[in-house]
Amino acid sequence: MGFSDSQHLRKTIAGACMLLAPLLFLVAFVVSPELETKAGATLSTAAENLDRFYIANLLATIGLMLVVPAVLGVMHMLRERRPGYSAIGGGLTLLGVFAAMVGQGVAFVIWEMARNGADSAANAAVLHGVINDAGTVLPIYVAGYVGVIGVLVLAAGLWMARVVDWWMALFFAAGIVCINVAFPAGLLALAIVGSALALVGLGSMGLMVLRESDADWEHAPDYQGMRPAAGMS
Repeated sequence: MGFSDSQHLRKTIAGACMLLAPLLFLVAFVVSPELETKAGATLSTAAENLDRFYIANLLATIGLMLVVPAVLGVMHMLRERRPGYSAIGGGLTLLGVFAAMVGQGVAFVIWEMARNGADSAANAAVLHGVINDAGTVLPIYVAGYVGVIGVLVLAAGLWMARVVDWWMALFFAAGIVCINVAFPAGLLALAIVGSALALVGLGSMGLMVLRESDADWEHAPDYQGMRPAAGMS
C-alpha cells in the first residue's frame, strides 16, 4: 500500500473511506428491517428483527465514522480551487454527520428497549417523546438536514472546480438527499437506492483518489478520466 509517508497515507485513507462508507450504508439498508415512523411500530419491528436491526445499525454507525475522513478528503480536493465551498460545505456536512451519530445512539437505545419489553407502554411513550419532542428533533433532524445542504455545497464545488466528472458529484449529492428523505418517510427502498447512488458517486471519487499520484492528490488537476494507478503502465 506504500505507507511510506504521511501524504500518501492521508490519500489512501481518504480514498478508501470514500469507497467504504457508502458501501457499508448500502449493506446496512439491505440488511435492515422496514423503516417505521411511529414509536410503537419501530419498537415492534426492532423486537421482531433484533439481529437484523442491530447489525444494520452497527454497519451504519461504522459507515458514519468513515464518512468523516471521506469528507475531509473531499475538502482537501477543493481547498485550492474552491476554498469557500470546501470550508462551508465540509463544515455543514460534518455537522450533519455528528447529528446522524446521535441518531444512531438513539437506534441502539431502541434495540435495548426492544430486547427488554417492546410492548411496554412506558418504552413507547419515551420513544415517542424522543422522536417528536422539539428538544430532540432540533439537534438531530434539523442538524441532519443542514448536513444535506453541506453535501450539496460540496457537490457544487466539485463540479465547478472540475476535479471530478459531473456525474460523480451528482450521484453523490442525489444519494445523500435520498437517504435523508427516506427516514422521515419510512421508505427503506429509497434508502437503498440512495446508498447505491452515493456508492457510485462518492465511491468513484474514492477509486480515483486511490489510483492517482501523490502529486495529483496534493494539487488536484482537471478531471481526465479514471487514470491508471501511479507507477502502472
